[in-house]
Amino acid sequence: MISLLLVGSGGREHALAWKLAQSPRISRIVIAPGNDGMPSEWERWNVSLSEGQSAFRSLAQRAQKEKIDLAVIGPDNPLAEGIVDIFEEYGIPTMGPSAAAAQIEASKAFAKDIMKSAGVPTAQYWVVESEEEARKILKSVPWPVDGNSAGGWVVKADGLALGKGVRVCDRLEDALQAVRDLFPLSNKLGPNKLVQNKLVIEEKLIGEELSWLAFCDGESCALMEPARDYKRLRDLNEGPNTGGMGAISPVPGVPDTFAEKMRQQVFLPVLREMKKRGAEFRGILYAGLMVDFKTGKFWVLEFNARFGDPETQVLMPRIEGDLYPWCEAVAKRNLKSLPSIVPFKKEYAVFVVGAASGYPDQPESGKRIALPEEYVESKTDSPYFFAGVKRRDQLYTAGGRVLGALGRGSDLGLARKQAYDSLQKVKFDGMQFRTDIGRLDP
Repeated sequence: MISLLLVGSGGREHALAWKLAQSPRISRIVIAPGNDGMPSEWERWNVSLSEGQSAFRSLAQRAQKEKIDLAVIGPDNPLAEGIVDIFEEYGIPTMGPSAAAAQIEASKAFAKDIMKSAGVPTAQYWVVESEEEARKILKSVPWPVDGNSAGGWVVKADGLALGKGVRVCDRLEDALQAVRDLFPLSNKLGPNKLVQNKLVIEEKLIGEELSWLAFCDGESCALMEPARDYKRLRDLNEGPNTGGMGAISPVPGVPDTFAEKMRQQVFLPVLREMKKRGAEFRGILYAGLMVDFKTGKFWVLEFNARFGDPETQVLMPRIEGDLYPWCEAVAKRNLKSLPSIVPFKKEYAVFVVGAASGYPDQPESGKRIALPEEYVESKTDSPYFFAGVKRRDQLYTAGGRVLGALGRGSDLGLARKQAYDSLQKVKFDGMQFRTDIGRLDP
């Protein structure tokens, strides 16, 4: 029987642990550090991931001592900082990319260069290393006339910014302000000089956004079904960018043929290019896409190097059967032994996030959380995945995205109703949530 270590503490890790706990092959799940909303029977190891490589080394030593058979890494920062390299140094099979491969998320400039070399469709872009250079480019490009939503430009900090390093701008004035705001942020990001002192300026694209994730072992890939996340804080995609306020899967209107198109035109070319550069990608490769289904055209907006949050919370309930073999095959470079398409249940899933007052800029903590009387903590069946919570006499808010409610059903409407019914039974002061997750007629 397998002992598995899952690294991370958010709603994504709660969903992953929930799915892995259903595996007949796993006898022990350890979560480091986990959060206080997770079932009390799950084993947790206290670790401060923000301490970087010293914390990763201590964790790897403990995992080796306690005979962990497989480690699965959830968050982006530890991947960029080399946690997988350290775990593998200690002989622990690990699902996640090396620090070199995780640059595809940790540096947007690096990702753009990979896309360009691999022939993957993406937006027109520039990489700039000074405010002066950015201002010069932004003043030279065309801007939409008032009232015309087409056109515009996007300003991105080069490194990891928890979903908050992107500004979509329809006016020159907004873009120049974004440069002033994001250059100092970019200077602070990440341990790797590659992701410092740079911004990416790219053309704003129009279409439907999709999140497409695949298990990758360096050469082969197995695609999951797509999801859609909702990044803006408020209904109708208004307000600031967040880490994600909800998600749905499957996404209505995606043709069955699109998965093979993604394999041949996105995932396999990128894996080949990464391997050619000596940065073989093993883990979850997540393509953030803009798609025009009328023309069949698509563009890759960005890559992530791990499971998405909140996409994981709708993908895990829909995966048919055991998650563990997929994770093991990635870590052991044996994905060809499994199907090229991950089997999914024929149902819809909707996940709605309840966030703290003040999120995303200054979330309030310490608010008492009242859960419905009928709620029963369970490691294998729960309507809630928890994230920013702490337990004293009961649960209190302790982060931006506090928790989320899951709904499942034979159609999108049923899944959506179940998710909102569950979320509205949760009470804490100042809870923010979107009311349009999964709504087809906004």
